[in-house]
Amino acid sequence: MFNDNEQFDEQFNFELNRFENMIEEGDAYYFDTETLEQIIDFYIIKNQFAKALTAIKFGLDQHPNHFAFNLKKAQIYSSNGQLKDSLLLLQNLEKLDAYNTEVYITIANVFSQLRDHKNAIKYYEKALTIAETSEEIDELIEILLDLALEYENAQDFNMAIIVLKKLLKVSPNNESAIYEIAYCYERIGDFDSCIRYYNKYIDNNPYSFTAWYNLGNIYFLKKELDKAIWAYDYSTIINEEFSSAYFNMGNTYMQMEEFNKAIDAYKKCLTIDQEDALTLCYIGEAYERLEDYNIALIYYEKSKSINPDIADTWIGIGIVKDLLGKTNESISYFQHATGLQPDNANYLLVLGEALFKLDRHAEAELILEKALQIDRDYDEAITMLAKIKKEYNINEAIYFLIEADKNQELSISNQILLCSLLWENGQRLEALEVFKNQFVKNAKKSVKYLLLYLPESTQYSEFNNIINSQDEI
Repeated sequence: MFNDNEQFDEQFNFELNRFENMIEEGDAYYFDTETLEQIIDFYIIKNQFAKALTAIKFGLDQHPNHFAFNLKKAQIYSSNGQLKDSLLLLQNLEKLDAYNTEVYITIANVFSQLRDHKNAIKYYEKALTIAETSEEIDELIEILLDLALEYENAQDFNMAIIVLKKLLKVSPNNESAIYEIAYCYERIGDFDSCIRYYNKYIDNNPYSFTAWYNLGNIYFLKKELDKAIWAYDYSTIINEEFSSAYFNMGNTYMQMEEFNKAIDAYKKCLTIDQEDALTLCYIGEAYERLEDYNIALIYYEKSKSINPDIADTWIGIGIVKDLLGKTNESISYFQHATGLQPDNANYLLVLGEALFKLDRHAEAELILEKALQIDRDYDEAITMLAKIKKEYNINEAIYFLIEADKNQELSISNQILLCSLLWENGQRLEALEVFKNQFVKNAKKSVKYLLLYLPESTQYSEFNNIINSQDEI
């Protein structure tokens, strides 16, 4: 709405001083509309809105029919958060001039602030219709970008892409449009298109560390981890103090199971962000994965002391305690984590497994049933719960798996677990039928899980006949 790059010359300074002296002395001099508009713009740019409104009032007294004064008043109201006042004024202005793009843009801005995306888009579209018939290319580009951003605010990324493509036809190297369209493709999961546009942006802005960082994030989502590291590396070369890139580099190395490199990246992040609790937690996890449990505990405890509300830290300490044979101690840490994130099925599983290990079967069963209420397809929770039920009654475990399979098809792992339970329960024909069905789907996995759950199966000709009847193992 306002151009903060506007230049004010000596003549303007003379007129400004003249206006301010007039106001101070309570006099009334004549000013033409152009000069008054410049004075108003000057005050707006300086965020001196009270003075701007004084100048507008004076201007309307001298030039009551001058359209621009009321438009600027509406824009000031909008900037001050007086949205209803702004909208009332703008709707009157719309009636006076139905072909004024600035009125429509300002109305759209007000609706956008009100989070009324439907009306904001409607008025940007009106402004666009007028702008498309004029020769004001800069205005057209601005409206298209605003319209695209409003579609983004409305979470309609496909429409935003359509508008941004239209903008790029008018302005092929428009950096804002290229950046935004890449973001939109990311949001709809079209990572290849996203990468293409980020690369185009980087071609024009090779030193944009944020663009390299975003490119790295997309490669990470695509599981192209080497390329993600490459992009993050460029980001940190350009900006050595960009901690987010080091942090995500650490996360990527964790996915690659290069834990020492992950630790180096996280520690570099700490030199910038100092005592960041989440980074300390992830360093603890990296040391845990390296089986350096004592060092892992040091970092986990440091993380907890800085921010005791990070559930991952409590889980990490509990896991290390469990691995060190201190399962009794681990329970309280797992319980604290589930208290922080009661809807996290993964945490409930870890707690359930620890309780099962301590033969606290009834408690473990309740915890795992809660995990399945959160995520009924949670494969590991189904496995664990079946094992617990078997401790009570093998028929109960079998019934549980059969019923679970009716609600959603069990994974191969749990199908073979069912097979092993049926075999153990003397239901051998049913067991072989289950194994045969799964073997046809995936021979290697079926054999793998059969050896896990029923290692003595190698001694039974019935299983060997099924396996040997197929070429693939």
